[in-house]
Amino acid sequence: MKKLALHWQIIIGLFLGLIYGLIAANSGWQDFTADWIAPWGKIFISMLKMIAVPLVLISLINGVSGLKDISQLSSMGGKTIGIYLVTTVMAVTIGLLAVNLIKPGESFSDEIRQEMVQQNEAKVKSTEEKASAQKNSGPLQFLVDMVPSNIFLSASDNRNMLQVIFFALMFGIALIVVPD
Repeated sequence: MKKLALHWQIIIGLFLGLIYGLIAANSGWQDFTADWIAPWGKIFISMLKMIAVPLVLISLINGVSGLKDISQLSSMGGKTIGIYLVTTVMAVTIGLLAVNLIKPGESFSDEIRQEMVQQNEAKVKSTEEKASAQKNSGPLQFLVDMVPSNIFLSASDNRNMLQVIFFALMFGIALIVVPD
């Protein structure tokens, strides 16, 4: 028998998970799911986070150092930025369309909304403080934030992926410039 392709296995797994979630929510299996199923999901997400930084770092260093000349990097960089901008616009458009069509949260009662507001008040204050600090920073602060002061600290935090990418690009360019 022919083995099922990985993408089909993933799609089938997603649908099976959705079906289990619906059955568990309607059958009162929340405790079982929280105790015996959810830890496997947390382990899986942790493993994905664990491999993200090394995968990006090695892939970029290998890709950049494999170029024959630094001039090839500028044309590849332009294409990459273009693709990044197009996919970002597509993602924002899809997100805005989905939110405006589905209108999540409208089905909640006022009591649940107030409870959620109270639960997330501290997060909102923290985010407002960060936004205020960012607003007061200079126009080139994003460039300062992009350059890591310590690559090991940047690599240990998945939120600093841009710093890891910057380091990988600089390291790859250094490998190109070094004579054989």
